[in-house]
Amino acid sequence: MSRHPGSTGRTGPLRVVLADRGDALTGYLSAALAEQTQVVGRIDAELSRAERLLVAAATFRPDRRAWAERFFKSDLAVRLRSRRAERALRALAADGTSYDVVVQTHALFVLDDPRTVLYVDCTHRQSMEHWPDWNPLTGRALQRWLDRERAQYHRAAHVLAFSEATRRSLVEEYDVPAERVAVVGAGANVAELPTASPYPAEPAILFVGNDFVRKGGEALLQAFALVRAQVPAATLTLVGTSYAVPSEGLPDGVEVVGRVHDRAEMDRLYERSAVLALPSTFDPFPLVVLEAMAHARPVVATRQCGVPEMVLDGVTGTLVEPGADLVPRLAAQLVDLLRRPEHAAALGRAGRAAVEREHRWSHVVTRIRHAVGDLAAAPDRFGVVAAVHPLTSAQPARSLGGES
Repeated sequence: MSRHPGSTGRTGPLRVVLADRGDALTGYLSAALAEQTQVVGRIDAELSRAERLLVAAATFRPDRRAWAERFFKSDLAVRLRSRRAERALRALAADGTSYDVVVQTHALFVLDDPRTVLYVDCTHRQSMEHWPDWNPLTGRALQRWLDRERAQYHRAAHVLAFSEATRRSLVEEYDVPAERVAVVGAGANVAELPTASPYPAEPAILFVGNDFVRKGGEALLQAFALVRAQVPAATLTLVGTSYAVPSEGLPDGVEVVGRVHDRAEMDRLYERSAVLALPSTFDPFPLVVLEAMAHARPVVATRQCGVPEMVLDGVTGTLVEPGADLVPRLAAQLVDLLRRPEHAAALGRAGRAAVEREHRWSHVVTRIRHAVGDLAAAPDRFGVVAAVHPLTSAQPARSLGGES
């Protein structure tokens, strides 16, 4: 059996090509990979401005949210990203770059290299079940997306899941062999752990999320009105895209900050907050939870997706069951923490210790190395995966017409 070009079977540091589409986590993951592996290349598959305009025109819908989801779940966008990624990979090969593994974040483009390892936060079937708004596709378009996604998971040499919930979906809903899926988590998006700051005296609640509705912003506003009735000095700061936040009728004590791009300003917001509240309906692995824990702040969040793998109920924060009674239960947990600052501070310290112990990007890369290191040591195994699971959708598309 012949080896894939560029694979030598040599021993030594794992040689990695990182492929992504401009995700916020990429810089932190790349830095951690560079500390433990030899990063020999980077592929940026994000669309150019012209390509974005083309996809936008092909997927246009009058409703802003529907348009955004069709843009994100566009076959056209996948094909364009895939072509960009393949060109970049061929350029690396032309330069004589040898590598063992391609680590690709998310399954929104296709690389026709059997050494590709996929790193995914959730599957499309998870979002279909838990947050249907993330699925704008129907009929043949939906089936094409699911077929491509399934083929891509099977084509990959290994699939790295953010959470146990995603691992189960890959194995049970996509029939990926269990031995080819590993849970590696994700890390707090901080270059260095922040200096520990004193727990604040003010009863300040922080919400961070760009998708206000999906991340439970509406439920939090209702709960906060109940909190203020019992803790009149309580405040709520909303950070993130503000177009979905009501412009009128907000409870007293609510401050809408909007998006914050400055890291130092974001650190200050965490430091002056007593608790992070994130009552999401569906949130595969919200990294703001780890950021709050890194700042030694307790977290009150819903028990869903990967959140229980970050927040240990009663140890580093409080988990609230989603459902019809979410608002009063959320309010009760927030009031409890605001009224017991010593207890809240202890939860925060435990959260900080958990980040130091297992939730930094260096920990994630260690788990990635353990999961894929044996594959790099035996490169012929990649050829077996490629032969058994051909990915026909990776072939060049004949047409770049609109979505159907």
